Amino acid sequence: MMIDISIIPASTLLIMSIAIVISFVNMVINRLLVTRLVGWEQYRTMQREISEYRSQTMQAMRSKDQKLLEKLKKKESQINNMQMKISKPQLYLIPISFTYIVIWIFFLTPLYGSHSVAYVPGIGGIPVFYWYFLSSLLFGTLASRIIGVTPLE
Repeated sequence: MMIDISIIPASTLLIMSIAIVISFVNMVINRLLVTRLVGWEQYRTMQREISEYRSQTMQAMRSKDQKLLEKLKKKESQINNMQMKISKPQLYLIPISFTYIVIWIFFLTPLYGSHSVAYVPGIGGIPVFYWYFLSSLLFGTLASRIIGVTPLE
């Protein structure tokens, strides 16, 4: 299959731009939901406690420390409640995220079809589905770190 490299630079940048905008909009909405539904400081505190609990649990399991495991077992329901509370904003974000899929299905796919939209030497042309996925993954991770929604462990 012949790759039409004349459309690749514009399409590569367009899809990356769309992924950047969607990623940052998504993370801003997520941050607003967290602030409104949980409270930002409480959210960060619960993230740290959950992370610490997981770390202690793994350490106790590795060392087969039954006393520590029993102590942690008592705290398990509290941790589960925290996890449910901090996952609530993500549950609200799921329907919003489906609108982005509509952009991909009704705009990007008909526009580019199965044509390559990016070119990687040694690999070749990358179709719109894979390029959007890679761009979205990269910029979603960056946006979540910049906006501060993803915990830094």
